[in-house]
Amino acid sequence: MPSKTTHTAHNCVQSLFDTLIDISEGYTLLIERAEPSIRAFIRDLADQHTRDISVIDAQASAHGFELDRSGTVMSEVHKAAVKLRDLFSDLDRTALEAVAEGEENVVKRYDDAIKCLSPDDTLHTTLVEQRSALRSKIADIFEAV
Repeated sequence: MPSKTTHTAHNCVQSLFDTLIDISEGYTLLIERAEPSIRAFIRDLADQHTRDISVIDAQASAHGFELDRSGTVMSEVHKAAVKLRDLFSDLDRTALEAVAEGEENVVKRYDDAIKCLSPDDTLHTTLVEQRSALRSKIADIFEAV
């Protein structure tokens, strides 16, 4: 694989990885503060992201990509959004709808990463499967709200 292609693929995968880490940190706080009626949905998303992070990290490493697990400043933004929303309104089904809309942005990050990888690549296949599972969870949430 040419060096530029490898670098581009690494950056795309790192961007997705950062997004998953950042949003997972926000979910940790959201699970603590959310109304019981939505906690199971949030916990399910958080658990999936935790599994996905682990699998992506392992496969990227096998692929020669060493990923940075520190996330970005967006993790603080996600946590601040949860705190503000909790301060001014209930973390209920309307918050769950916002979560689903946010997850659609995660799907776009998956799309970007998938485009950067060869369809023959194991990591490509994994990301397609993870994206599909996430889309299913988003649909479940939109049905519930």
